[in-house]
Amino acid sequence: MALFQCKLFSAALFRSVNVNVILPTPDSGNQFFESSVRYPQPGEKYQVLWLLHGISADESDWQRFSGIERYAQTKNVAVVMPDGYNSMYTDTPFGGNYYTYISQELPQMLRSLLPLSEKREDNFIAGLSMGGFGAFKIALLNPQNYAAAASLSGGLMPTSGEESPGGVQDSILAWKRGVYGANREHWNRDTEDLLYLLENQIKAGADLPKLYECCGTEDFLYQSNLYFRDHARELGADLTYEEGPGVHNFDFWDPFIRRVLDWLPLKESLTR
Repeated sequence: MALFQCKLFSAALFRSVNVNVILPTPDSGNQFFESSVRYPQPGEKYQVLWLLHGISADESDWQRFSGIERYAQTKNVAVVMPDGYNSMYTDTPFGGNYYTYISQELPQMLRSLLPLSEKREDNFIAGLSMGGFGAFKIALLNPQNYAAAASLSGGLMPTSGEESPGGVQDSILAWKRGVYGANREHWNRDTEDLLYLLENQIKAGADLPKLYECCGTEDFLYQSNLYFRDHARELGADLTYEEGPGVHNFDFWDPFIRRVLDWLPLKESLTR
């Protein structure tokens, strides 16, 4: 596999940004075992999983704490891991235009540099915690761009007052004020309330991506994930839900990102 650690200039954020990209390429396994992994030929492109991190993390967390590189190699899918700061993947006057950067600018930049497919059926988005919220938000606002979206222990109800362990709650509230304002004056229901967004898209007859949601049964976000699951199903969303023992950490997320990759409608080979 190939790992690209990129530094790019983002006009949306008006600063340099870091992004890590995994591309399945031949490795030593090709010398010992039968493998379908190969370099792309002219005109061939990779399917892409856009993979988002959670609060207090960055573009390196999925690689540092999970086996995503090995899993991507097995599934023959490229993985893009951007730095989304503590932004809720939202455009705000305080923290920059992270929604615009992740959903519009970054795909354009990387597709100009790397053989990444722009086709809807070849693009998927997923994330953990804050990144689970971001993945669903970006996919529901841009259903024409993604075939599927996955949330792992997602903060899917960001204004619900969900309880965090220990003294973390005050930090979470302060962080959300930094995104939405002290009195939520920069919170927009049309883009930040996922169930409201989902309902409106279904009413409008949008061709929505498939959704996958999972959460650990001991996670402090478990009840809000159940709430989202139940209401999304009432709305008629194509939602797959799974759960298992676990809290809010990579002991849960690592095996479940493998389940996400198994669930995605991936092709076995490169695409044209």
